[in-house]
Amino acid sequence: MDVFTISRLNQCIKRTLEREFILKNCFVAGTISNLKRHSAGHYYFTLKDEEAAIDVALWSSTAQRKGLVGKLENGLLVTMRAAVNFYEKTGRLSLICNDLQIGTKSPYQMAFEELKRELESLGYFAEEHKKPLPRLASCIGIVTSQSGAVLHDILHVAKQRNPLVRFKLYAVPVQGESAGAVIAKGVSKADADPDVDLIIVGRGGGSMEDLWCFNDRAVVEAVYACHTPIISAVGHETDYTLCDFAADVRGATPSHAAEMAVYPLASLQNEVAAVAEFLHTRMTEEVESRRQQLFALFNRKLGVPALTLIHREQSRLDGYTHQLHTSVKRGVDGARNRLIIIAQRLEANNPLAPLLKGYAKAEAKGVPVTSISQVAGGDTLTVHVSDGTITTIVKEVKANGSFIEKL
Repeated sequence: MDVFTISRLNQCIKRTLEREFILKNCFVAGTISNLKRHSAGHYYFTLKDEEAAIDVALWSSTAQRKGLVGKLENGLLVTMRAAVNFYEKTGRLSLICNDLQIGTKSPYQMAFEELKRELESLGYFAEEHKKPLPRLASCIGIVTSQSGAVLHDILHVAKQRNPLVRFKLYAVPVQGESAGAVIAKGVSKADADPDVDLIIVGRGGGSMEDLWCFNDRAVVEAVYACHTPIISAVGHETDYTLCDFAADVRGATPSHAAEMAVYPLASLQNEVAAVAEFLHTRMTEEVESRRQQLFALFNRKLGVPALTLIHREQSRLDGYTHQLHTSVKRGVDGARNRLIIIAQRLEANNPLAPLLKGYAKAEAKGVPVTSISQVAGGDTLTVHVSDGTITTIVKEVKANGSFIEKL
């Protein structure tokens, strides 16, 4: 069994297509959809009928040579001469347009333009009806499919800009004949929610037929009647629906709508810091200005008299200070002298002074012994000396020169 690599398979496909002469110069008719113009002037779009579609590239040189610049738009029925092109790297099949004849517009495009003219005449798209977006929305309602990439893109962008913002999803189908009525109910439900400060309604890109539910009159009327500011983000940058015209603001993509809806937290913090710095600077300048004014007023009307008074009172204060200092010094010196005299007297009357000189003090039963008549043999005496006490027993008592008693 021969197993092909992707590169070999694509090479075989390309060689097979190149051998088919009819595919190098064929005529194809269909409706233009998803039209985009590159910055270099090339046109890229989808050519489709009711059952199938194929990608088309129209180079800028061909568009200029055939006079097609500025004439192409979504919904046009065209007949083109083209060559089938197969790009090996991606395995993508497309047509390279070599000539193009513009026919009539598709039924979808004609219905779109007719309803747009009617609603525009009724004021549904009037600028004076549009409401400004809140600068700091705390809760944003999203009316879109729960499973589509739109919800992921919006939440991803919002989380990067400000993770504190809350979201509420009002899940609706975003394609099909009955989707318009459901989208209108989702917008009305989000508008009635008191928590919602801003609404985003939308879906990803697609053909005019894919986005047709956003041209539904019920959706346009619900968006127009919405009291809450609303952003329409339907399709890609080049896709327009009537919902976009009725909304307060159109987002080129869902991610762009999220950028408009969510104010960056970092920018808010920088603004707060800038305001705080401005207020601090302004207050400092105002205080300095007032100080200068007061200083000027003081010098002009009060300066000289006030300074004279201050100098006079300062001299008086210096005199009082000197007198007080002299009086306090005199009182302290007198008190010091009196304290010295008292200390000398206390020292002279200190009962321990004799002990320090070698004398002792005897006590009998706590009473100082001053005469031999206070003791008798066998009595216990307490003798105080300079460094402690001695307890002793009397053995004998003698008067000066005579024996009194002996134990």
